[in-house]
Amino acid sequence: MLIYFSMLIAGLVFLVLAGDFLVRGAVAAALKLGVSRILASVVIVGFGTSAPEMLVAIEATLDGSPGLAMGNIVGSNIANVLLVLGVPALIYPLSTVGVGLTRSVIITMLATLAWLILTPTTGLTTLVGICFIGFLVVYVVGSLLVPPGGNADELIADEVAAPPPGWLKTAFFIVLGIVGLPLGSHLAITGAIAISNEFNIQSELVGLTLLAVGTSLPELSASLAAAFRREEDVVLGNVAGSMMFNILGAGGIIALFGPLALPPVFGEFDHWFMALTMLFVLVYVLIRKPIGRLTGILLLVAYAVYLYGLYHFYVLGLGWSDPWI
Repeated sequence: MLIYFSMLIAGLVFLVLAGDFLVRGAVAAALKLGVSRILASVVIVGFGTSAPEMLVAIEATLDGSPGLAMGNIVGSNIANVLLVLGVPALIYPLSTVGVGLTRSVIITMLATLAWLILTPTTGLTTLVGICFIGFLVVYVVGSLLVPPGGNADELIADEVAAPPPGWLKTAFFIVLGIVGLPLGSHLAITGAIAISNEFNIQSELVGLTLLAVGTSLPELSASLAAAFRREEDVVLGNVAGSMMFNILGAGGIIALFGPLALPPVFGEFDHWFMALTMLFVLVYVLIRKPIGRLTGILLLVAYAVYLYGLYHFYVLGLGWSDPWI
């Protein structure tokens, strides 16, 4: 049993580190080849920071565990709000006002609604995948053509702001990313499936918990770093962007291998939490209310409730009509 948990942890570590190396290497190579910093920020950084979720989703789907892939996407988005916003808010109040933030959050809300409506009805079909990826491309191109606030420099991410390293170091980063990401996803999925089989629990539960938190670690570390640097205005934007890429990018890619049916329990519990967390973000952005320490505590309590709900539905096998015991 210890070996399975070791494989899962090692896989998540590989995914986090390899994803970071790939972003740094790809950004450096793009800048050296003359790609604009804005394009590198929107496209390369956007996809790179969601690379762990994408690789895990693809690996799980190819291994015949689509529920694990969908669980990782849904669970990661829930963790992005309740954990990735909740923990930094304990350090410093998070701003909900930023250039282009409202547009980004509204698009993410639309993507969430599309997921919530389509996955229980049609499932993830090839057509859904094409639509998801097409919508993501339209958003990226639209951001480049019509930048938020009319200032394209606002799109430049921290990873792109620094001068790029030399070609040798750049190539080293890219190789580490290309090798580490599939290796990490393979180890993580192998360990996750083995754990679900060993404990006789649904693979979706592993995706919603261990994999979801593990693949959200890059966003959490970036948000904590921003909070400590008092760059509280970028935290929510990073979270919204990650959630958008998870649904439209990772969800769109695995849908191309469809049709994939959504596990019924998602509609009974997980989707409700996913909808409520996204609604929370939308309301706070629209009313421009900072996410303070008290709200951060409430978000973490909500995540604890969510984890207990997972135990209630997945482990105990009870429904809403049963008492939560």
